[in-house]
Amino acid sequence: MPGKPSTSATVLDVLHVIISEDPTERTIIKLAIEGSTNVDLMFDPLTLAKLQAILIKVDSLQAQAQTTQ
Repeated sequence: MPGKPSTSATVLDVLHVIISEDPTERTIIKLAIEGSTNVDLMFDPLTLAKLQAILIKVDSLQAQAQTTQ
């Protein structure tokens, strides 16, 4: 969201991904970050679909860049 402050953190590992079989429930991605706190990212189905689409696009762009080197 434009204008909102943000915090950067290096992700060290993906600890868990919890995807419910109920499409109305959230997906949780638990990340290990630097420091003593882990982060739980909770996605509603629409937001998760947006993230998946972005990751597919980035993966495709990276694959194209690697084949042209």
